[in-house]
Amino acid sequence: MLHSRPLKPMAYAEAANQAALLAGADTNPESAAIYQLARDQLARARSFYRLKNFKEARNLAGKSRRLLEEAEWRALRSGGGTPDAESLVK
Repeated sequence: MLHSRPLKPMAYAEAANQAALLAGADTNPESAAIYQLARDQLARARSFYRLKNFKEARNLAGKSRRLLEEAEWRALRSGGGTPDAESLVK
């Protein structure tokens, strides 16, 4: 079965990655492990996308987005991130 390019799921995952970075999820002890797992999933999604395995790319991008959002939330909850990170929550 042919699957269309997962442009939106990939874009949403990339945006979630940027938001998690702004929140300091990569350096926060409470969210660093989740952030790294999410980054690994996003890298795998990019690889599958390049190989034109769009079904797997879509699945991995969705998993990555959910993990990145979790990492962002944990980082913001524990007070990490930039001073502008609070404006992301409001």
